[in-house]
Amino acid sequence: MDMTERAAELYYDTTRRDVWELLRWRALKAPGGRRQLLLWLVVLPLAPLVLITAQHGLAVDPAALASTLGVGMALGTLCLWLELWRTARRMYRWAAEYPEYKMVVTELGMQNHRPDGTAVAYGWDKYTGWAETRGLFVFVFRNGDLGWVPKRCALTPEDLDRIRSFFDRNLTRLG
Repeated sequence: MDMTERAAELYYDTTRRDVWELLRWRALKAPGGRRQLLLWLVVLPLAPLVLITAQHGLAVDPAALASTLGVGMALGTLCLWLELWRTARRMYRWAAEYPEYKMVVTELGMQNHRPDGTAVAYGWDKYTGWAETRGLFVFVFRNGDLGWVPKRCALTPEDLDRIRSFFDRNLTRLG
């Protein structure tokens, strides 16, 4: 294994599709996302059923319970979608502040350079792991935040393999 592998430089911009793909991964794979799904799609719809049953006991009409559950599930789904839409909009607005980013991946960590000349560098110890979706590399920070880099920024399939090798050597693959 060559530990002196040259750095990978990636140039990318953020699209709305990237943000939605990141949020989809979070909802299905990350503990915080699964908790959010559980809250909106299970707890919220069941809360009215528990309250109605507690008030009326076994004398509750099953059709009324079924319709209450249906309304609760519809409201939960709507609230979840609105929450995800609001989050995606905020994340995209933040990420689209600059038209192009440059990410440099090395054995020491990752550096994100902005067009205004500022840069942020994180060592591998700042991350808990990484995952791969169809179009993104997703990074999970120790504090639970997420970072991402679109795969389209790699010029060749060999670049993608080189980036994956950096990640596999330094981070745990998630999901």
